[in-house]
Amino acid sequence: MKHVALILALVMAVAACGGETADEPESLGVELFSGIVVGGKAGCTSCHSTDPGAGGVGPSLAGIGALAATRISGQSAAEYLRQAIIDPDVHIVDGYNSGVMPKGWNLSDAQIDSLVEYLLGLE
Repeated sequence: MKHVALILALVMAVAACGGETADEPESLGVELFSGIVVGGKAGCTSCHSTDPGAGGVGPSLAGIGALAATRISGQSAAEYLRQAIIDPDVHIVDGYNSGVMPKGWNLSDAQIDSLVEYLLGLE
């Protein structure tokens, strides 16, 4: 557990020294998605790929920006993605199991917004 806290502290310190672009939502979204540790848990790329058709613990997120808008009638792509991050068992993709993706992630609203913005760009 101490190792996870140390890694998280180092990631946050590096991000804080990253210059002006680290504060931009898109850059933060990329950092969060690509991070090995996010909110004290495994990062997105530990289970998800952005390569089309790539299988893994979680579904590929290639094209998720456009696909998310078609998943739930009356729900925007941003709303769908935000809900999938906060409470992933609400929408289970065919072929995948509930209870695998952790809930909450200990992310702030601003971090979730940045991550959603990044995912929306994956068209």
